[in-house]
Amino acid sequence: MVSTTGLLLVTALCVGSALSLQCYTCSGQSSNTNCMTPTTCSASDTNCKTSVVAGGLGSLSGASITKTCTAVCTETGFNAVVVSTSVSCCTTDLCNTSGASSIKSTYTMLVVALGFLGALMRQLK
Repeated sequence: MVSTTGLLLVTALCVGSALSLQCYTCSGQSSNTNCMTPTTCSASDTNCKTSVVAGGLGSLSGASITKTCTAVCTETGFNAVVVSTSVSCCTTDLCNTSGASSIKSTYTMLVVALGFLGALMRQLK
């Protein structure tokens, strides 16, 4: 016969794992396809966080994508001439699917920056 204490312990463990958030995780990957490993977060982690650093000049470009479980997450974004960074947060299971939106914005910024540079060069001639 199973004791009441043992049954309560097993029930508590099952409920705790069933309520834990699941996020995709990876560290420093150059492609989002390498960032699709589902991970069960700890009970204190309530956010899935995706950090993307992307940059390039001309045909040279690259990105670093990191996805984690975290207790606290603050969304940020920064775009400069040849680099952009962003942090996105979400709170449902496997919600951090994509890391591509920041990469796309980097290419847009690169085109704008190169166009601006070209216009300046023409004026200097």
